[in-house]
Amino acid sequence: MNSSSPLGGVETWLDRIRANLSKNGFEPIVGLVRGLRYNLPDRYRAHHPELETFEIDGRGLNREGRVRALMRCIRALRPDVALPMGIVEANEAVIRCKQRGQAVRLVAHAQGNLPPMLADLRLYRDWFDRVVCPGRLTRRFLVEFAGFAPERVVHIANGADTPLADRLPRRPGAPLRLGYIGRLSQPDKRVLDLIPLCRELERLGVDFELHVVGCGACRGELEEGLENWGNRVRLHGALPHEEIYRRIFPNLDALILTSASEAFGIVLVEAMMHGVVPVTSRYYGFHSEGLVKDGETGLSFEVGDMEAAALAVQRLERGSALLQELSAHAQEHGRLYTWQRSLDAWQAELADLSKEPVVQASTLPIAPVANPRGRLERLGVPDGLIDGLRRLRRATLGAAVPPGGEEWPLFHRGHSADTVADIQSALLTLESSTENEFMAREGKSNFMTAGQ
Repeated sequence: MNSSSPLGGVETWLDRIRANLSKNGFEPIVGLVRGLRYNLPDRYRAHHPELETFEIDGRGLNREGRVRALMRCIRALRPDVALPMGIVEANEAVIRCKQRGQAVRLVAHAQGNLPPMLADLRLYRDWFDRVVCPGRLTRRFLVEFAGFAPERVVHIANGADTPLADRLPRRPGAPLRLGYIGRLSQPDKRVLDLIPLCRELERLGVDFELHVVGCGACRGELEEGLENWGNRVRLHGALPHEEIYRRIFPNLDALILTSASEAFGIVLVEAMMHGVVPVTSRYYGFHSEGLVKDGETGLSFEVGDMEAAALAVQRLERGSALLQELSAHAQEHGRLYTWQRSLDAWQAELADLSKEPVVQASTLPIAPVANPRGRLERLGVPDGLIDGLRRLRRATLGAAVPPGGEEWPLFHRGHSADTVADIQSALLTLESSTENEFMAREGKSNFMTAGQ
């Protein structure tokens, strides 16, 4: 488990599924990776004290060293199922353990539709025992374009908790209360788009306040970029889930989502359950999942188009009737999604998987690693010896970043431009077909696709 962000949609999902599985005969254990700066297990455990955890220390190690560290933990714990969460190198670690005869099943929780992430799934396709997709678009891509066996890929939508407090309506003449809740990162969340959004809102004369909840690598850059708006923008940092439910959601009018990719978007459902209107990018998966219906349960804009996003916010600020109508429809729609429905489906899937033989393939794919090689690698020193030397250095002199070192990457950086472009094209094709089907049902025209 990536420990760089202790709070967010993935982390909420993990808390819910751990509690549910623990009550139903499973023994979930969470491995937390440690890095030099961002991945801090102690901080993660402080927010999730109920978890049973162990650490995988990647400080000072190169990619091969991190894979070996993961393998040591897998061999020691001997899990029946391994489910990497935001750690691409865990896939290779599990596969190597399979090759050495360990009966461990590899399950992917496909949390997003970023092309490099989907390229990684395709790379290890023949080794996955199951891929669980919170988003419909992800499953369609894997089966229709990436060649996955349909029986190994399932769609299980996420859920959300019901509100703990009623939302406080906007007071007449008060600023429109906007919120961003999630990981402060690029390129998936595009959180830095909040800076040009505030610029556009100011240009339009929109009276607003913005509350940003979350942590991540972009915190410093975001804080610097938003400082011109003073008290109109507040960065709350990472907050406990209950505090977000009791203090943040009840005091928002609209939720801003700037993502380029979302597998599902738990925060959208959480907002809608509270009657908070989503103003969201049309990320990969927006049309396929159908969480937000533009003009009915929220408003939307093209990814990166902050002028359009600001105009959508302006409509809410200047139209109290529209705000109230969208809020009511969003709340009604959000109530369709419950955690229990999602968790029951996960439990059934894992129970079925435990009865199946472990999936094996013939060869281990070569990862597209873009990192430069260090001096020891160039000299031809064996990987195992390099790993031992770096761990010894860490124990005696402290950890140092190796050449090309990176803290526990979410996906491989070395995929070719052609690979990324092909995946983007496939996603757009699938999204366009879904959008056209929706337009046909609604009796509308999609002028963009009609002109192509």
